[in-house]
Amino acid sequence: MKKYIFITYSTKRIGGVQCYVAAKANYLEKNGWMVHVFCPGLHSSKYPCPISSLNKYLNDGLITLLGMPPYKLPTFIVDIIINKMKKSIGPTSEDDDIIIETHDDCYSQWGELLASCLGARHYFYTMHEFYRGKDQYYKNKIDFYFFKFKRREILGALSTFNRLFEGYMEVTQDEIVGEMWIDESPIQDVYCEKIEKIVRSDYNVCYIGRGTKSYVSSILADVGTFASNHKDKTVQLLTVSDLESHRDLIKTLRKDNPNLIIHELGLLHPIPKSLYSKIDVVIAGAGSARHSCEEGALTIVADTETCKSNGLLGYETLDSVFCDENSVVTDFCEALERALIKKIYKGRVCKYPAKKSFAESTKHNFSLYEKSERKKEYYNPDLLMKGKVDMLLIIRRYISDYYPKFVKFANKYLGIK
Repeated sequence: MKKYIFITYSTKRIGGVQCYVAAKANYLEKNGWMVHVFCPGLHSSKYPCPISSLNKYLNDGLITLLGMPPYKLPTFIVDIIINKMKKSIGPTSEDDDIIIETHDDCYSQWGELLASCLGARHYFYTMHEFYRGKDQYYKNKIDFYFFKFKRREILGALSTFNRLFEGYMEVTQDEIVGEMWIDESPIQDVYCEKIEKIVRSDYNVCYIGRGTKSYVSSILADVGTFASNHKDKTVQLLTVSDLESHRDLIKTLRKDNPNLIIHELGLLHPIPKSLYSKIDVVIAGAGSARHSCEEGALTIVADTETCKSNGLLGYETLDSVFCDENSVVTDFCEALERALIKKIYKGRVCKYPAKKSFAESTKHNFSLYEKSERKKEYYNPDLLMKGKVDMLLIIRRYISDYYPKFVKFANKYLGIK
C-alpha cells in the first residue's frame, strides 16, 4: 500500500501551501496513494476549509499542538499526538511505501518522530520565509537539520538552505540534490461574476496574497502614494486577499486619494484567469508572484524580509521569494513607476522559466527522493525531545485554537499578541 502523509500549515485559510497540498493530494489519490493531512487548526465545524477538497482530511487531521515543537511539550502529550496520527493512518506493514512531507520547523520535527514509528521516509520541504527570530525553532535543533541535509532529505532552493543554516555553514548549489518544483494550481479558467463586472481604470494594480503578510501595509501605502503622484489619472487596486486587519489604512487611503479605487475581491480559490485581463501589474510574493508571472502578467515581487519590492519578476529578478543578485530593491511606489510609467520591460524578453505541469512537478520531486540515502535512519528522538516544557505556550495555543474571536479582539484592542 502507498501512503502519503502531509504535516503542514492550518487548512483554515487560503495560501500557497494550502493550494499546493490540495492540488498534490488530489493528484496523488488519482495515482493510487492513500493521503493523510495533519495540521493545527480550529476544532470546530463552523470553520470549514475555504478549499473544499481539503475538508475530508479534517475529521482526524486537526491537532492543535502540532503548531509547537515536540520538545516544548510533556512526553505524555507527544505520545498522545503521535498515537492519534498513527490511529488515523491505520495499520501499516514493512511492505508499505510510506512518505511523510513536512513544511516548517515544528512540522518537520513531528514528521521525524512519526517516521521513526512508521518506518517511513520523511522529506522536509523548506516552505518557510523566516528561519530565525520569535517563534522559529530551526536554530534550537540545527543538528537535526544537518542530519537531514546530509541524508539529502531536505528539499528547497539554495537561498532557503542558506537561511536555514545561517551562522553554521554556507551551502553551495553542488551540495543540494536539485531544487524542488512546486505547483499550487491556483489559477483556473472559471467564471466569476464579480470579476466580469470590473471596469478598468487608467492604471490597474492587483495584490494577491494573505492579508497577514508583513509587506501588505507597505504595498497599500505605496499604491496610495502612486495614486497621489498621478492625480490626473484613475488608479484601481484590486485585492485577492483578506484585508480586515488593514481596515483603518484602507479607509485613510480612500479619503486621501479621490482618484484611487480599492476593489476588495476577498479570498478566491481558484483564481479565475479572467482576473488578469482586468489588471496591468500584479504585486505579490512567493507562489502568487510565480503563478502570475507564468500567466504572462507583469509581476512586482514583494519581499517578506525587507517589506520592499525586489523588482519585476523575469526582468529584474528571477526569485519570487527572496532578493537575488539582480534584484532592483525599491519601495513599491517606485516599482510601479518603473512598470507603469517608464515601462522598463518594453523591448525585453521575460526570462522567468516556463510553467511546468502538476504531473511534471510531482514526478520531478519524486526523482529527488531517489537521490536521498536509501538506508532508512532517523534522528535520535531523545535529542529531538530534549528541551524545556513551555506550559504558557501550550495555553496560548489552546486559547488561539478554541477562542479565535477573543484572540482577534485582544490583538486589535488590547495589544496582546
